[in-house]
Amino acid sequence: MSTRCYRVAAWLLTAMVGCLLLLTSCGGREDDEGATWSPPDEKEMPLAFAEQADVPEYARSWRMPEGFRGFVERWNRRNRDYVQKACETARGEYLSAMEQRLQTLPGTDAARSADVSLSAALNKYHTLMQRSKEGDFLRLLPTAELPQNLNWQYGNDEPELGSRKARKGGTLRLSLQRSFPATLCLFGPNSNNATRRYIYDDIDMPLIRIHPGTGRLIPGTADRWAVSEDGRTVYFHIDEQARFSNGDLLTTRDFITSMYVRTSEYSAEPFYGSYYLRNFSRITIYGNNVLAVTLPSARPYAAYYAAIPASCTRFYAEFGPDYPTRYLWRPVPTTGAYSIDPAGLVMGRMITLKRVRNWWARDRKYTRYSCNVDRIVYSFIAEASKARELFRIGELDVIQCREADLWYEGLEIDAVHKGYVQRVHFSNIWPRSSLGFHINCTRAPFDNRDMREGLQHALNVQAVINTVFRGDADRLGSYFSGFGVYTDDSIKARPYDPEKARACFARAGYTVEGGDGILHKPDGTRLQVVISSRIDPLYANCINLLREDAADCGLDLRYEQMDDTVYFSKMKDKNYSVGIFSWSFSPILPDPSQFFLSGQARLPDGTPVKGTNNIMGVASSQLDAAILASTNARTEEESVQALHLVQQLIDKEACWVPGWATSYCRFAQWRWIRWPDTANCRFCPPRYYDPLDSHLYWIDEEERAETLRARVNDKHYEEQELIIPLPSGAARRPKSGKSPLSFKAQRVKHRAPAAGYKS
Repeated sequence: MSTRCYRVAAWLLTAMVGCLLLLTSCGGREDDEGATWSPPDEKEMPLAFAEQADVPEYARSWRMPEGFRGFVERWNRRNRDYVQKACETARGEYLSAMEQRLQTLPGTDAARSADVSLSAALNKYHTLMQRSKEGDFLRLLPTAELPQNLNWQYGNDEPELGSRKARKGGTLRLSLQRSFPATLCLFGPNSNNATRRYIYDDIDMPLIRIHPGTGRLIPGTADRWAVSEDGRTVYFHIDEQARFSNGDLLTTRDFITSMYVRTSEYSAEPFYGSYYLRNFSRITIYGNNVLAVTLPSARPYAAYYAAIPASCTRFYAEFGPDYPTRYLWRPVPTTGAYSIDPAGLVMGRMITLKRVRNWWARDRKYTRYSCNVDRIVYSFIAEASKARELFRIGELDVIQCREADLWYEGLEIDAVHKGYVQRVHFSNIWPRSSLGFHINCTRAPFDNRDMREGLQHALNVQAVINTVFRGDADRLGSYFSGFGVYTDDSIKARPYDPEKARACFARAGYTVEGGDGILHKPDGTRLQVVISSRIDPLYANCINLLREDAADCGLDLRYEQMDDTVYFSKMKDKNYSVGIFSWSFSPILPDPSQFFLSGQARLPDGTPVKGTNNIMGVASSQLDAAILASTNARTEEESVQALHLVQQLIDKEACWVPGWATSYCRFAQWRWIRWPDTANCRFCPPRYYDPLDSHLYWIDEEERAETLRARVNDKHYEEQELIIPLPSGAARRPKSGKSPLSFKAQRVKHRAPAAGYKS
């Protein structure tokens, strides 16, 4: 079959799959169930509470999704049961920890470990006992009962973001090299996919935000907040102008709705039930614009961690048992400046975000010069070569240059040499993703720690960095890297070492070497490991390099690739052996609980728990205690100490082979993409993984027209590379070896491929 025929067949198959997905989710009624669906009038929704209910006057007018009535009482009972059982469990853990401590010799490592477990167990027990005395989790109180001596914080003293020169309008065209999402739901089955970040997570505005330049807290949908004297309760006043993208006003009701739908059994989302129970002690409503969130214990950045999510109440009017299918392709309203445009949704191929007309925060400080383009079009392009070609001819405005060959050789094109396209090297301050080789500790042979440690020494990751990435990446050490003082930089990846690898494998029973150099057990079991990943040519190149060095360690390395959605489900269900995978993290502190708590790994009978973020199935009581201590830390010093211990225990489990990360983002853009260049905001604040996430850019339509005319007339501009360093005092030298400039263009001589590079 010719290449052209193959592409046509692939396109038809994609279109057919998209249609089948749409029909399956919509039951053949696109206008009722699909992207163009509109929620019913709020008057058609039932009242939240019965007429005789003892609730404040403001709540009597609340209308909520069918099935909500009685939720407050049901949840409060659920919380009481949880706290009671947790207290009993915690008391047992404390007594057990005390017994273990008494059995250890003072001054030994075992005694020190037992002290940590004992302290954590006692702290957990005291915290839960305190919660048991606090009463109901959900409370609706009259506005008059709001404390009057609160010290409100407004967060309006930070530097402006963006540029006054920014112009509204235009369309930004981008590509995503991944499969089309299996749903547009924000929570529920298959919702935690790689695309959600672009269409929801980076768009929606939380109660408060982190200023990307200074790292301090600034307003979000709350225009002010206050923290109680004991540091546990945070009061949020919702901006009375805040609205969802469908025009609905944001009120405290929407935070209760969010809790109801996310914790419901109908959402098939096990994470959120434990999320609310573990992380919060109480949520109190004081009218339609003030809510108070109480944490189990005081902790640094209390306001940031008390910011619970909101969900548009009217949107979930039809929420019920069929939620995963009924809402499958319904775009979720956001509080941000963009929402999914149904007219720009092409199943299997494209998602378009449209700027919200008369966005409520358009004139606010920190947002008035952001979100400038009218539309952002994401095209799902599986083939990297196709995306590169579309960018070269000007059909895409920006292309990411994560692969070294694209940055060095791939941009040796006329559009760059003639100045139509600019290279950008942006140094950033951001927690690094956990990219690496995740090991399934619930499945043989990796339920054996010796096997896991052997794999650590058998994968020559540094060779991949030196060859594939031309040395432009760094080897990760801690699972939570890039969090400043909260990262334990003393943790280093285990080096490639065939001798140590073979010794570990021998302890695991692989003592016989075959004729091909691969180890076996005496019963003939071959030392063979399958590494899985999503479809990505970069990963395939990496495995090709790793396979040969692994063979020198007696390990037969195999490789399988699959569609994004299939792969993600495989990882979440712990249906793999070793997987190339990463979680993306956000400031301010690491949150190890969802990734490493035992309860998210295995049931009491040892059966792996499916669908959780503890994809490696790590179950360690000592690690549980350390995670609890990090959650309950009250000061920065306590947080640092607890989180360092968490990272050390994760390293001790040998459940993850650290991969690679960069301290920068590289991309190429057509010259009509503009960025701020002000004293307070040079190009983009550093606290962004990807500068495009800031939405501070804009499109210069006059420059676009001039550039296109220049290209037709073969007029040249100066070739440019924009090197954006970190702010003064934190600048790091780019890997190219050139001195960092302050948002200046320069020509950079690019490297040749490293020896042994495989394209």
